[in-house]
Amino acid sequence: MANNLPRTKSKEPQYKASTMPSFLISCYLILMFSFFPLFLTEQFGRARTDKYTLFLILSGVMIVGVVISSVLAYREERRVHKCTMKFMPLTAPDIAFLCFYGFAAISTLVSDYTKEAFFGTFTDNMGFNVGGRNNGLLLLTVYLLVYLAITRRYSFKDYVIAVYLIFSSFVALLAVLNYFYIDLLGIYDGYYDLWDLFSGIQNKPSVLLDFGSTLGNKNLISSFMCLFLPVAVMSFVLINKRYMRIISGVAICFAYAGLLCSDSSSGMLGLIAGIAIMAIFCARRYDSFKWYMLALAILFLSGKLLRLFSYLRGDKSKGFEFIQNFLLYSKKMYLPIILFAVIFVLMLVFEKKLEPHYPKKTILGVLIALTAGVVIAGIYAVIHFTVIAPEAELSENLSRLLRFDEHWGTHRGYYWIKSLDEYKSFSFIHKLFGTGPDTVYAVMEPYFGEMLELFDEGSTDCVHNEFLNYFITQGILGLISYLAIIGTVTVRALRRTKENPMMLIFLSAVICYAAQSVVNIYQPITTPLFFIFLSMTEAMNRQITLKKA
Repeated sequence: MANNLPRTKSKEPQYKASTMPSFLISCYLILMFSFFPLFLTEQFGRARTDKYTLFLILSGVMIVGVVISSVLAYREERRVHKCTMKFMPLTAPDIAFLCFYGFAAISTLVSDYTKEAFFGTFTDNMGFNVGGRNNGLLLLTVYLLVYLAITRRYSFKDYVIAVYLIFSSFVALLAVLNYFYIDLLGIYDGYYDLWDLFSGIQNKPSVLLDFGSTLGNKNLISSFMCLFLPVAVMSFVLINKRYMRIISGVAICFAYAGLLCSDSSSGMLGLIAGIAIMAIFCARRYDSFKWYMLALAILFLSGKLLRLFSYLRGDKSKGFEFIQNFLLYSKKMYLPIILFAVIFVLMLVFEKKLEPHYPKKTILGVLIALTAGVVIAGIYAVIHFTVIAPEAELSENLSRLLRFDEHWGTHRGYYWIKSLDEYKSFSFIHKLFGTGPDTVYAVMEPYFGEMLELFDEGSTDCVHNEFLNYFITQGILGLISYLAIIGTVTVRALRRTKENPMMLIFLSAVICYAAQSVVNIYQPITTPLFFIFLSMTEAMNRQITLKKA
């Protein structure tokens, strides 16, 4: 009967792009989500340059292909329909990104280290890289072009997310195995004799203790998991397809286990922020909140599965920090598993009775109040033990967390304080535009001798805070425009979640990454994925606008 109903013409935008650009971007994303995180040529020593080079190549090919196919599609549209392309006005994120890039270009031009600022590296007389994370103007140029390509030409595909979840799970698995001294790919060969790993020899090399998977340093593993975990959770909640729910559920287990085994403070910050933000996002709909309860139950259950694995391995691991140790080994962590599982079952069984009376505003209000309360309490605790009661006795772990001084964090307090001292001495133009993208190495060079005495570290090329890094190297204007990119994408996405909730999958990853980056570093290993998710969020927003045109 339905086939006999009269057809009505749907309102189409005046210009409909060819599907070829979107297909090329899908291929690019599949490679970035599968091959890119696993690519490694010479162990961890070249992890950053390997992925930097691969990202430039993959992005360059994609951008050229999208430009050519878009031009061909435009010419075909003009030939067939005799119409001209209607360009959508620049959005707030577009303007923010263009400003960010423009200020970075000016920063490079006024820098005392123009070449280094362009490539994001410092080299010695022998040509060896001694500083910089490749986050120079060249990489920022590629980020901008990738953003423009994805936001203009990409249409969301479930299978792309499925590829990301599957391959990221394998990356997380490698991180877990490495943390328990299982070298599946033989990456540690040449660093240390595996036989000696179990012989009780002390003073293991830092590569063994701090590096893992195919990513590198534990901070990079943590950063990767802070992108992976929210995508897995929100895909589980929002994509109502059985195969995607199974893939997402398994991915949650690997993501959380990988995050624990990254053993990084930035990961815990991202985890706390992610759980809170995702709870607020999911609380807007009964069905989403129901599945989020099950996702949390799976998440914490995976911690107990990791505990079982640790037991079977005789607890032979690299050792966990106190927060990760509690999440992994404490019997109290059975409580949230039971609690969230019971809530899910009740919401599922009594759905018809509960959903019509679902107190969305009340739950949202409570969650927002709790999140704000935790943030305020944390800030107050740091102020109290730093300013009000600096002599109060604290354990070593709590002192590193709650008392801000040069010993706060893993030398992060020292880096932050010294870099801000240097910023005060900048000229007016450098205060506006910074010393040049990724030039922290030059800014911190006067302190290398002192660092060697205090921390046994002879140099640094980052201050372990992405926002502060941008502030120092790209000035106050660069930082403001970077914050504007994240802020405008977030606000625009939240306004349109009713029309397309799938945006929350990528937006959650963006926010979680931003939270952990307060104590982490930008680099061409996980930061490209952050900009990709940010671009995909804005792409879905633009598609809604085009459909209404």
